[in-house]
Amino acid sequence: MSKPLAGRLGGKRKILWGRVCARGLDAALAVFVVFLVVTCIVGASSEGPFSETWWGGHLLILLLCFLAAAVLLIAVWPLSRWLRLPLDQLPDLGADSGGSGSEDRRARRIARRRLAVLVAVIAVPLLVVLFYFEEDERGERAWNRYKQQQEARGDRLDPAALVPPLVPDDENFAATPFLAPLFDFVPGTQQTRDTNAVADARALAPLYEAASAHVKPGKQARSNSWVTAGIDLPAWYAAFFRGTNAAEPADAAAKAFRARYGLAPRQPGAAVAQPATISPQQPTNAPTLAEAAAGVLSGLAEAEPVLEELRAAGQRPNSRFNLRYDADDPASVLLPHLSILKRVCQVLQLRASAELALGQTDKAFEDINLIFRVTDATRDEPILITHLVRIAELHIGLQPLAEGLARHQWSEPQLRAFEERLRQFDFLADARLALQGERTLFGCGFIDYIRRSPNRWRVMNNVGVTGEAKDTQYSLQSVLLSVCPRGWYYLEEVNYSRMFQDYLLPTVDVAGHRVSPDACRRADERVAAMHNNPLSVLVLRHQFFSGFLLPALSRAVQKFAFGQAGADAAGLACALERYRLAHGQFPESLGALVPEFITRLPHDVINGQPLNYRRTADGQYLLYSVGWNETDDHGVLGLTKSGQGIDQKEGDWVWQP
Repeated sequence: MSKPLAGRLGGKRKILWGRVCARGLDAALAVFVVFLVVTCIVGASSEGPFSETWWGGHLLILLLCFLAAAVLLIAVWPLSRWLRLPLDQLPDLGADSGGSGSEDRRARRIARRRLAVLVAVIAVPLLVVLFYFEEDERGERAWNRYKQQQEARGDRLDPAALVPPLVPDDENFAATPFLAPLFDFVPGTQQTRDTNAVADARALAPLYEAASAHVKPGKQARSNSWVTAGIDLPAWYAAFFRGTNAAEPADAAAKAFRARYGLAPRQPGAAVAQPATISPQQPTNAPTLAEAAAGVLSGLAEAEPVLEELRAAGQRPNSRFNLRYDADDPASVLLPHLSILKRVCQVLQLRASAELALGQTDKAFEDINLIFRVTDATRDEPILITHLVRIAELHIGLQPLAEGLARHQWSEPQLRAFEERLRQFDFLADARLALQGERTLFGCGFIDYIRRSPNRWRVMNNVGVTGEAKDTQYSLQSVLLSVCPRGWYYLEEVNYSRMFQDYLLPTVDVAGHRVSPDACRRADERVAAMHNNPLSVLVLRHQFFSGFLLPALSRAVQKFAFGQAGADAAGLACALERYRLAHGQFPESLGALVPEFITRLPHDVINGQPLNYRRTADGQYLLYSVGWNETDDHGVLGLTKSGQGIDQKEGDWVWQP
């Protein structure tokens, strides 16, 4: 038997409490350490939140039960055995003069030390638990308080407030048969019922796709910030001939598309139907513009059923694509419609340009208006990339519009309709919607998704938040983000939202129809100042996601300003052409347009002043905004090094016929 836990002294039983307590503390300490290890293993292996597991839900009760069982088995039960022995069988504690007493005192001192160790071992995890609890509560309180303050100002941070409402199919442009399958998901997933839906939609114009891989347009000097001098139809004609006489691979999507719209299957090597003036066996090397335009229209003929379907759907009053706004991970929301709608606009642009070359202005007018309808099909989506694509689609539509203006092909009613349609574009209001969506749906939604994830490290590593390859060791910031209290993510949301509120949203003045490049520069400087700190410091200051997600947003604001300036300039160009039709020449000043040809002159979205305008010596005109540098460069374009592209940060933003 081990050292006695009781003895006799002066004819009475005496319990050696020092030894009893020492054994109990040893048992409690050992069990507590094992309990912590088991708890960590259970927490690491659980798929859901630890608090929702059986072990996590009964954590305190289990700990008390294990501690009590250990003390009972190691201390109380052996003590009871000693107490059941007859008095004469107990060791005589007085036999050794003070020996047992001093041993008991030593045991008591050891017990007190062990008690201090046990208290420390229990206190440290308890303090950690209390720290996490307090930080979680503090973070959630700060986020709720911030939301209440913003809602009191009329700025809701509820994602549901930004999601466009559902609309009936018979009123929904997006419910047309060509587009509806893109978002006909299996319930609860983002898997389309028709697994070929996206591929089928991308097979809108297979001949166009083949030609676009071969087209080599000639270089053109730029005189307009938004459009080129004209689409190179001969180059496209040659590209159609080369692309369609090559061996065509068996494309299941293209075949399904043709079957769906009742188009005859293409035979391998079949050429585009060409005008009678061109020999199919020996095409001319230099077709006339009319011949090239006719050949291009022939190559685009297979897209006609879809375009007519979309034109009919364009009469519906609403458009709402059924995106999975409720997805746990906002970064996983699929947007297959954006590339398809942009491709539709590109096909329409080429067709409208060819129609203008053949003098078919009514058809070109309808195609350009369809481009504008497609551009507005996603206007209600609170997603930044959606609106950046819309701006690109607007520029696509402005190209044939400008070609018709340069040739003076548009009639007065057509010009009036274009001017009224362009006036409806409000990319500054769209910019505010996109920024609010970026803040609430994507930014805060993404931070909240990571906060709720049971394995934060794996999620952040998969999306590249830690900035490390998957086979690298943990860095300090990634460890901090993985083990920090969940309340810190609420504080990240607060700081992220404040960056929007204080720096990004003020860059756009919707009511004043202005964008402030200076405010964008201040936002860039603020983000750059954050990046001057180590990432671990950003984590501790709850600014990591602000630095990670915000850097590109001011450049997006610049694109919105450029797009709005283009819509305003194109609308004014239509009014100027109406004036020319009525008076035989362009006006000396923009004021001559009011009120007969335009109700109100748009101002420069950059400085709020009237747009700069002057007639040129050749009887044309120069219309421009001071551009992103906020400097009047007297109508000089900012060009890239190649001279073919526009540098939006330099020079003026110019519209010139």
